[in-house]
Amino acid sequence: MIVRDRDVLGDLKAAAGCTVCMSVPTVDEDAWRMLEPGTAHPLQRLRAVRELVDAGLNAGVLMAPIVPGFSSARSKLERTVKAIADHGARFVGCNVMYLQDGTRTHFMKFLEREFPSMVPRYEKLYTKKYPADSYRKEIQGMVRVLQDRYGVPRRSGAEDAPEPERAPEAEQVGFAW
Repeated sequence: MIVRDRDVLGDLKAAAGCTVCMSVPTVDEDAWRMLEPGTAHPLQRLRAVRELVDAGLNAGVLMAPIVPGFSSARSKLERTVKAIADHGARFVGCNVMYLQDGTRTHFMKFLEREFPSMVPRYEKLYTKKYPADSYRKEIQGMVRVLQDRYGVPRRSGAEDAPEPERAPEAEQVGFAW
């Protein structure tokens, strides 16, 4: 749908600047079907990014949320970043899933029903709203390496964005997904 409005976005870009961020957490078919039922296929979203970039717009991708155990494997991250690069995205940013309130309840029920063996790891990783800092930094570090490998810049300003306020957490190790 956003591609339909590329002319309006072009006018906006000329008048005040415009950036389009498309959410593509993963291009992994299984993870997409499981985690985003009813949404546009990831490659359809990437084709939209390509059309927007070809129309002269600053369009990129936010890989969010990266879901531990579903879309966080290095091979899945690499396929996603490569697909983003192949579709001409001007930038990529990423964020690991966080869980709070109703989202936490809903997601944990999903895990209990579909993947009960993952529940203990999630309870350990998500003692609070955000995953352990060490895990989040590990995933972001992998994405940065892949961005460099495939020549996709980081989202402008992302490196300077303030971290969300959080209480310090004890370091947790061993979340190999």
